[in-house]
Amino acid sequence: MNYIAITIGDINGIGIEIFIKLWKLKKNNKFVLFSNQNLIKIFFKRKKINIPINLVNNNLYDFKRNYLNVYDYKAKNNEENAYKALIHSYNLSKKGYFIGILTLPLNKEKIIKKINSKFIGQTEIYQKLDNKKYPNMLFIKNNLIFATLTTHIRLKDITKHLSSKKYIYNKIFHINKTLINDFGIKNPKIIIAGINPHAGENNCFGNEETIFLKPVIKKLIENNINIYGPYSGDSVLTKKNMKNYNCFIFNYHDQALIPFKMISNNTGINYTSGLSIIRVSPDHGTAYDIVGKKIGNIKGLINCVNLIKKIYKNRKKIVNS
Repeated sequence: MNYIAITIGDINGIGIEIFIKLWKLKKNNKFVLFSNQNLIKIFFKRKKINIPINLVNNNLYDFKRNYLNVYDYKAKNNEENAYKALIHSYNLSKKGYFIGILTLPLNKEKIIKKINSKFIGQTEIYQKLDNKKYPNMLFIKNNLIFATLTTHIRLKDITKHLSSKKYIYNKIFHINKTLINDFGIKNPKIIIAGINPHAGENNCFGNEETIFLKPVIKKLIENNINIYGPYSGDSVLTKKNMKNYNCFIFNYHDQALIPFKMISNNTGINYTSGLSIIRVSPDHGTAYDIVGKKIGNIKGLINCVNLIKKIYKNRKKIVNS
């Protein structure tokens, strides 16, 4: 059964609105929404949405077409609802009930203030739940794949993370493994951006490339990983490179996300690779400014669903081979 878990995210954001659009379009898809049933019913009443709900707690395979299938749990407020959805979806996916998890956008600040002061992001909580040391945040748009060596950390702390050559090596090693196993790319070609402007310009603008990146890149090449760079961050994304390379690695969050979001136009995918479960999310946030205006784009969610199915199929091939 190809069931997909959907986490509620911020119920006041764009996520649930565009998910309902997707549900109406593809009612025969095996979606199970993780949410407290009372909170989703209150939301439906407030928005005048007439969709019947089918609770699946007693039987996760009790799927009903034309019903919104919901996995219910206790939650005092919307923030706790969003947070608990992540944990419940992971636990049941780990047991094999779902082929993947699609997380709707949530508001990190609200979670940090009201639920968990140590919360960093959805990527990090799945990493912790899955007890994985080197997962990766990948961003996908068609055949274009971006990766970041660091995720949600302060800019001033980036070089602290990159100072460990073992950290960089393992991150890139697992990215390469993901490209082969999850995306079916037999011999991936990877390009990496420098940390400083112009990749340091031979140490004129910093020597982090020489200290952190170049020794690791050399070691990766010696271990038959096709990686090239570091190149200036502003010259990596040429049309020629986008045709010739399978994956673009950046050193920090915004170095990757600024160009990616311009390219994807809110239809890209955030994929947490290196986990035992499959977790994806649309590359946009809660988008409070367009809620209720009926202009939310569902292409990102459609792409997320298709990627879950693709990765699940590729992983199944490896298990059966």
